[in-house]
Amino acid sequence: MQAILVVLFMIVIGAVIGGVTNMIAVKMLFHPFKSYYIFGKRVPFTPGLIPKRRGEIAEKIGQVVEDHLLTESLMREKLETPDMRATVHRAVSQQVAALEENHMTMQSLVERFDIDVVKDGESFVERYTKQKLNEKYQLHQTDKIAELIPAKVMAEIDHKVSTLDTLLLERARIYLESDKGYDDILEMLETFFVEKGKIVSMLQMFMTKEAIAERIQRELIRLTTHSKARGILSAQIHAEYEKLKHATLQDWIKPEQMADIEAQVSALVLKQIDLKQRAHMPLKSLVPHLFEMLHDRGIDRITDLILDTLAQRLSTILKQVNIRGLIEEQINRFDLDYIERLIFEIANKELKLIMLLGFILGGIIGFFQGLIAIFV
Repeated sequence: MQAILVVLFMIVIGAVIGGVTNMIAVKMLFHPFKSYYIFGKRVPFTPGLIPKRRGEIAEKIGQVVEDHLLTESLMREKLETPDMRATVHRAVSQQVAALEENHMTMQSLVERFDIDVVKDGESFVERYTKQKLNEKYQLHQTDKIAELIPAKVMAEIDHKVSTLDTLLLERARIYLESDKGYDDILEMLETFFVEKGKIVSMLQMFMTKEAIAERIQRELIRLTTHSKARGILSAQIHAEYEKLKHATLQDWIKPEQMADIEAQVSALVLKQIDLKQRAHMPLKSLVPHLFEMLHDRGIDRITDLILDTLAQRLSTILKQVNIRGLIEEQINRFDLDYIERLIFEIANKELKLIMLLGFILGGIIGFFQGLIAIFV
């Protein structure tokens, strides 16, 4: 009986020692959270293992996640899956539908970014127009007009100018032969008679005003068909035309005139664009063909563009995100209480088994120690 009590006593003692030892070992993974000192010497095993090695643990976890879990190849593979494409396609479709159904305007679309379409848009258009006009003027101010006009357009103008003398003479003939032409000649003749007074009155003794007007009309009409008159007119037209072609842009537009021209052109462009009206028009009314295109093939193309862009820039994005550093920083921010609670929630069963194993092993060792105590 005494031998049995000795064995039982040794089993209990061993189990208690083994279990308590494992319980202390588990607790020492986390506790204490800070170092303790006695007479300036740090007490051994303070702080606990995880508080002491938290920085290294965070670094290793970040390295494992970056090198083996959230790798570039894995994420690229995920981007290429049909499920991911369907998800992006669905998101794009929902956004397009929202723009269409909610009668979204250009102003309401961008006001979330604190942008005033009318004010900022008009300012940009005015600034851009003036800048481009000034750049073009500075670049071409010494160029000849003939060099600035496209060759095809210049050839067409040359052809029109070459027939201008015939056109002018023909129009002049038609005008002179008309009743209005006769009336205008007669009116000018009467004014001439009034201005010249007595000398002209002598002429009226031989011819009436109407006869003189008819005579002048016939001579002017004959002049429009005269070859010499045509030659003189043609020569003058071509001489002036050549001067215009060989004049520079600066001859036509002086630098001091550019400010007024820039302001006028900017005002004309803004009037044509009419941002005040367009900014508050529903996008569906403003650009109806856009939604037709989106529903046709646009959504598919936008989906492909998003996925292709992400795939192409994935490496850069991952470098900028710095997954390893992000995880390491986040773990180091956690309170030790939270880390302890998190690990116990994850490995609660296993830790209890470790403590139970301590009791079992301690009991077994105590059993053998009891046997040894009896027989030795």
